[in-house]
Amino acid sequence: MELVGKGKRVRIYLSEGGKVGYQSAWLAILEFLRRENAQGATLVRGVSGFGSTGRIHTPHLVDVAQDLPVIVEWIDTPETVERLLPRVKEMMPRGLITVDATEVVFHRPNPIRDLPAELTAGDVMSDEVTSVTKDAPVSQVVELMLGKQYRAIPVVEECVPVGIISNGDLVRKGGLGVRVDLMRALDKPELRDVLAQLTASNKVAADVMTPAPVTVHERAPLPQVAEVMTNRRLKRLPVVDDHGAIVGMVSRVDVLRTAAASFTGEAPVPSQMELAGDVPLARVMRRDIPTVERETPLPQVFQAVVSTRLNRVFVVGSGRRVVGEITDAELLDRLTPSLRPSALRSLMHRLPFAHPTPEEAAGEKHARARRAEDLMTDDFVTATEETLLSDAIARMLKGNYKTLAVTDTGGRLVGGVDRADLLHGLVSRD
Repeated sequence: MELVGKGKRVRIYLSEGGKVGYQSAWLAILEFLRRENAQGATLVRGVSGFGSTGRIHTPHLVDVAQDLPVIVEWIDTPETVERLLPRVKEMMPRGLITVDATEVVFHRPNPIRDLPAELTAGDVMSDEVTSVTKDAPVSQVVELMLGKQYRAIPVVEECVPVGIISNGDLVRKGGLGVRVDLMRALDKPELRDVLAQLTASNKVAADVMTPAPVTVHERAPLPQVAEVMTNRRLKRLPVVDDHGAIVGMVSRVDVLRTAAASFTGEAPVPSQMELAGDVPLARVMRRDIPTVERETPLPQVFQAVVSTRLNRVFVVGSGRRVVGEITDAELLDRLTPSLRPSALRSLMHRLPFAHPTPEEAAGEKHARARRAEDLMTDDFVTATEETLLSDAIARMLKGNYKTLAVTDTGGRLVGGVDRADLLHGLVSRD
């Protein structure tokens, strides 16, 4: 992917002696950025400098490479910086990070990154794993998911995964009345009430986990990882070593991101990965995409959103041209607080939007968001039926989109794909 136009420049100021675990902090950050397919980063070593301590660091014969200032400079798209910067900040032992808007006037990357002839789970996994033990309170698990934006938490005994807790486990067995991703739209008092109810339940990880989780070995070929995810309908898998100990987590996005990086350039890397990528979206898209029009009233919008596992709906205008998208999280975020109890019941139980109390019914009359047009966002991505799978993956990952609207050559909506559809297309041999 060429990086030309508006970008972000990140400068990370570190001490050369700073550590992340047993590894130099600057090296850990560089390796993390490379693993996450950042556009590139450069390490600059200072000859002298001082920080908050006021002590000037200068190389001497005794301490020549011990505590000099270093700068990691990283330039990338705004979307990539927004996605990766929180993790970089967590890795910083101490130091300074600045972010500036920049204009990229020339960028001619190598046609393709060097990739192993056969990629494995260990090559694409994230080795930053947060796990819990069986006796961890369920409220702690939820707080981990909220704070770190994890979508699944492994449960371990002596480093060996014995279970895994997903969003669905928390709802079905943990008594969580709202999905974790929807909790981020709640006000702080509402969020505190949810967590307090979980704490009062006294449930622990062992009560809600899915036991004997599906795992993959760190040397498992990437096609095998993708097929396991597709066949078992799983979004992420714990990665284990020869002793069964967890060493990382591999997600559907990890596989798609790696495939997208390999599809750039002319080298035949996709064939080395044994993944497809040159099939048009018409081969993998779903045609049962729910839609609403601009004037569709609030209850019908809810009905459309809960009618599919996608938890979202496209808004179409004249000639079935896509003009917006509405997700369940945006519904909650844009509704007045008095309507949220009914909204949560509708979204969680896939029921019609109704008002069991007079207060909620009155709230709808005074709500500003009463039609699809009031709720939709214009931040969505489209592609035609002829668009190749590889290009669709790149478009969705660039903006961190979960769905893509598929149109015909005239711009009319004919279907859509989500990340599961993309992964299925990669492993399909049809």
